[in-house]
Amino acid sequence: MFMVSRAIACGFLFFASCLYGQDNSLERPASDFDSKGVGLTEALLKFSHQQHLRIAVEYVDRESTDQPMIVNLQNKTVRQGLDIILSNGHGYSWRLRNGIVEITNSRGSKRADKQLNMVIPVFKVADGETAKMASVTLWWNLQLTLDPKLKGYGGDIMEGAEASTVKPAVLHNRTVREILAYIVFNSRADGWIVTGPPQCLGFTPYCGLWFLIESVPSTRSYELLLRDIRKNL
Repeated sequence: MFMVSRAIACGFLFFASCLYGQDNSLERPASDFDSKGVGLTEALLKFSHQQHLRIAVEYVDRESTDQPMIVNLQNKTVRQGLDIILSNGHGYSWRLRNGIVEITNSRGSKRADKQLNMVIPVFKVADGETAKMASVTLWWNLQLTLDPKLKGYGGDIMEGAEASTVKPAVLHNRTVREILAYIVFNSRADGWIVTGPPQCLGFTPYCGLWFLIESVPSTRSYELLLRDIRKNL
């Protein structure tokens, strides 16, 4: 009975926590990492991609995107690398949850945190649905949950031939965070990041709440993603 229950739990959670120890994965040696001329946020994105981490950046401000910093990591563990990068900012901390490294800040948005913890009764990922479309659909579902008077949503999503798809699923009573984790772990996405500073997060249509961290394999760059975030700063 115990083995059956454990198998069901791992199959349902579908997160990396069932695939490997959540803490042990961060004690492994990190690849040497050098970053100069970019802000803390971009350094985090590059480090997490290099170390094959899935990441959720829950705080950005102008300093974290525009203030250049220099990081040189050699003979460090992944955990130490995260600590060193975040020590270049103020109020940052991190934790590993649902297999995703969550980057938080003491000045983060309480409104955004509450919305990310909202439960979506039913969320469906259709066969062949892209990660970007699933992320946008989740945002629409969140808006319907927050305001039941809304009748629906619509629109077109422009995507290229290299767009990543998500494994189809029907998820019941999962939080926005958990659904984002599912999208990330079942696509090529590296994670997700808030769309701007705390004072604008969670408003519609002013600022939105998150962007998926995803770039196509042939042109891996965070330039467009960071440009969209800077528009809200």
